[in-house]
Amino acid sequence: MQIIFIRHAESENNYQYFLHGNEKKYRLDPPLSGLGERQACALTDFLATHRDEYSFDHILISPTLRTLQTAASFTHLYPDVPKTVWAPLHEGGGFFEILDEETRETKGVTGMGRSEIKGKYPEYEISNEITEEGWYFLPEVEPHSHLIYRAFYVIEYLVKNYGETEQTIALVSHGNFHNHFIHAILRTTPQPRIRLDSFNTAITDVRYVTVDNNPSAEGEKWWFIGPLNRHEWLTENGLLRDWSKK
Repeated sequence: MQIIFIRHAESENNYQYFLHGNEKKYRLDPPLSGLGERQACALTDFLATHRDEYSFDHILISPTLRTLQTAASFTHLYPDVPKTVWAPLHEGGGFFEILDEETRETKGVTGMGRSEIKGKYPEYEISNEITEEGWYFLPEVEPHSHLIYRAFYVIEYLVKNYGETEQTIALVSHGNFHNHFIHAILRTTPQPRIRLDSFNTAITDVRYVTVDNNPSAEGEKWWFIGPLNRHEWLTENGLLRDWSKK
């Protein structure tokens, strides 16, 4: 099994954070920014010219607008590949609104429901845990322990369903979830001072394969991680946000 983890393109909230930091109140389910739209197009061009390297058998997509928009930019390249909106890929912290800027009191919000997602993206399948009411049902921000558990759940699901195959699965998800996803493969708990960064639209390549060139581990399944944070389509086209100028 090969997993291609793709972070969404820059969202309007990413851009507002670049401009204002935490002083700016964010949109609940932000669309891509202008730069994000150009990043998504550059990613699509890259995938189109590297089809031999990135030939997907299934595409799984987080149910937020920014991930759906990012996926929609390139999924036409894979007309016969199943595409499923899958809630466990959502960003760390869940889906919530801030009720009070000073106290940081929050309230969980359910997100787009099945019919709304299907209306916007009729070519996508919708996983069963996404209901007409939405997909996020915790009352507030997702606890850190829940995020860690969810990362392990995603890995276990992928191993169970694809681990004995040679299929390539694309995940269109988020930066913070990417961090926990890789840490879960490493079987470590992410610490406050450790973060595996991922640029907008960056690709991380993960393989779960049988070892056949090491006598001491022959026949065992191993994880191989790398490359991490691949993003040359951003640098080559001047589309990487320069945070040093913040």
